[in-house]
Amino acid sequence: LYTAESPLTCGGYPASADNEDLDAKTFAKWGVDYMKVDGCGDLSYYEGGYKAMGAALEASGRDMVYSCSWPAYIGSNESVKPFGEMIMDGCNLWRNWDDIQCDWDSLSSIIDYWGNWGSVLAPYAGPGHWHDMDMLLIGANCVTEAEERTQMAIWSISASPLIMGNDLRKVGDASKAILLNKDAIAVNQDPLGQMGIRLTESADEPLQLWARTLSDGSIAVAAYNKGDDAADISIDFSELNLFGDIAVYCIWDQKTVGSFSGSFVAESVGSHDTRFLRLTPQ
Repeated sequence: LYTAESPLTCGGYPASADNEDLDAKTFAKWGVDYMKVDGCGDLSYYEGGYKAMGAALEASGRDMVYSCSWPAYIGSNESVKPFGEMIMDGCNLWRNWDDIQCDWDSLSSIIDYWGNWGSVLAPYAGPGHWHDMDMLLIGANCVTEAEERTQMAIWSISASPLIMGNDLRKVGDASKAILLNKDAIAVNQDPLGQMGIRLTESADEPLQLWARTLSDGSIAVAAYNKGDDAADISIDFSELNLFGDIAVYCIWDQKTVGSFSGSFVAESVGSHDTRFLRLTPQ
C-alpha cells in the first residue's frame, strides 16, 4: 500500500501527515504487508513524520515492511543522509535517489550513482535495512535482454530489493529466466547481508568490476561492460583477496566454468551486458 508523510500524496490523494497512528491501525486492519511511504510535502516534516509512522507501524500489532522515501528528497550527497536515524525509526528500506524511468539512460545513471557512493552506502545496509535502487525494468520491454541481465546482477551485488515493475502478463521467456534465476536471487538474498560495491574507480571506465562477499566465503562478481562494443574483462583474484585455486561458476549459465589460479577473463562481454560469476576458493 502507498501513502506519504505529507497532507497529500504526490498524486493529490489524502496522505498520512499528522495521522500516522490512525493510518497504521487501519493498514493493519486491512491486512497490509508492505507500506511504501513517500514524501511529497514539506521537508521539515519528514524527520518527525517518518519516526512517527515507524512507531505507529510497530505498535499496530501487524508486521509490515516499511519503505521510506525520505533520503530521495534530501539531495545527492549520500554522506550526509541520516541513515542511522532511519534505521532507528524502523525503516526496512529506503529510496535514495531518482525514480527509475523505463530506459537505459535512467538505468545506467542509477548504476553509476550507486557505484560512486558504494563505500558510503555499504555500512548502512544489512538485514532489516536496505538501500533501494528502485524497480526492476526486467520484463517491462523497455531495455534489451543484456541490459536486463546487467540490472539483475548489479541490484543483486548491491543488496537492493528486487521489486518488479512490469506487467506480469507480458513478461517474455528471456526476462522470466532472468527474474527466476535461483543463483542470482541467492546472491541478492545472501544471509550475510553485506552490500557489494564497484571496485573500478570511476563510472567513466567502460569495463567495470563489482563484487560482493557472501556468507560461505565466496565472492559474487559482476563484470559489467558499459561500453558500446563487446570486450574481454579480466578479474585479478588478488584484488578480491582470493588466492590459490578458485572455482568459477557462471550464474547466468548456472554451471561451473572451471578452476583457475591468479585470474579469470570473462570473454566477449557484450555492450551493456554483465557476466555474473561466483568465485569460490577450493
